[in-house]
Amino acid sequence: MVVSHAEVNDRHGTAVLTLQLFGGDPDLVSVRSHDDYDARQRFGAWSVRIPHPRPADPGAARRLRRAFHDVEVRRVVAIPYYPDDVRNALALADLGGGPLCTFVMDDQNVEAAGIPDSLLSSLLSRSSLRLAISEELRRAYQDKFGLPFTFVPPVIDPGLVLLAPALPPQEALEGRRGVMIGNVWGQGWLSRLCRTVSDAGLEIDWFSSAGLDWHVLGVRELGQAGIRWHPGLPDEELVPILRRAAFAVLPTGTLDAKDDNRAIARLSLPSKLVYTTAAAHLPALVLGHPDTAAARFVARTGVGVALPYDGRVLAAAVDEVVRPEVQAAMRARAAELAPTFSAEGAGEWIWRSLSAGGPVDGRWEKLGRTLASG
Repeated sequence: MVVSHAEVNDRHGTAVLTLQLFGGDPDLVSVRSHDDYDARQRFGAWSVRIPHPRPADPGAARRLRRAFHDVEVRRVVAIPYYPDDVRNALALADLGGGPLCTFVMDDQNVEAAGIPDSLLSSLLSRSSLRLAISEELRRAYQDKFGLPFTFVPPVIDPGLVLLAPALPPQEALEGRRGVMIGNVWGQGWLSRLCRTVSDAGLEIDWFSSAGLDWHVLGVRELGQAGIRWHPGLPDEELVPILRRAAFAVLPTGTLDAKDDNRAIARLSLPSKLVYTTAAAHLPALVLGHPDTAAARFVARTGVGVALPYDGRVLAAAVDEVVRPEVQAAMRARAAELAPTFSAEGAGEWIWRSLSAGGPVDGRWEKLGRTLASG
């Protein structure tokens, strides 16, 4: 069983990572609490939505027993975001009696107030294996709950991992045109990005499968700022575009009172940052506060630059990053890191570690130490 908050598809990073880890398992059942993406589900031999309409609902276990009365629940991985996900995971673990893993990909407790302490503590205490998608999340949850966590970063399709470093075409460097992929998780982030890109006089191609329906700014406003929005593309079309680009831009939070998604900004390592690094070796320009997980990642690995939302600073950073010697250095570092982010064997590593009651090897320990330094 894999318990998540919403449909598993290609429209949000948590789901994309879930597919990479567990998508090939023919015996997997997917349980979610919400439909946030038009009920588009492409994961699991069987999938079911089980919400719990009232807080502290005593009927949660009964609903799970009724839904899975003839199913052998051998093991459970919980990827919690809503309180209902915790209730589903605990009820399923009790139903089967097997081991439970909790993989925290998004904070809903330390910076955000989505899951109450008592409920999340029950899940973590019941879990034989606890994973966190960033070093920031690992430390924050370990410190708060007093339980050991293991760092497991986002991973990508092994066939997309680029091993040998190579510079993009010269015209890409001369054109100073950047790319951006994935979602922008805050209206404020997107507004600040538009002002910054416009002030810098840059042009950015943005590829996103999530669409713009929930954003205040549309295609016209983005275009006026220098950001050309494109629908998401399949990997086989997107990756060649990324490999011909000069740099990637990633907006994140400012960690101040105006930040509209502080929890994601400070604690979550974006899967799209790993994707552009491992699949294309793209130098990343991370906009926002230097203490966000994304900014710390590029600063400590050497694959990019962290900078504030300031057009002049961004323009200067682009001038620097398109220099061939800077490109070569950052891309060489990305090539060293790229194999770390291959999904090959990662899902099986989780299942084996769950059976063992702890990590079976130190697959990501070196990267974790790099990100935890300083």
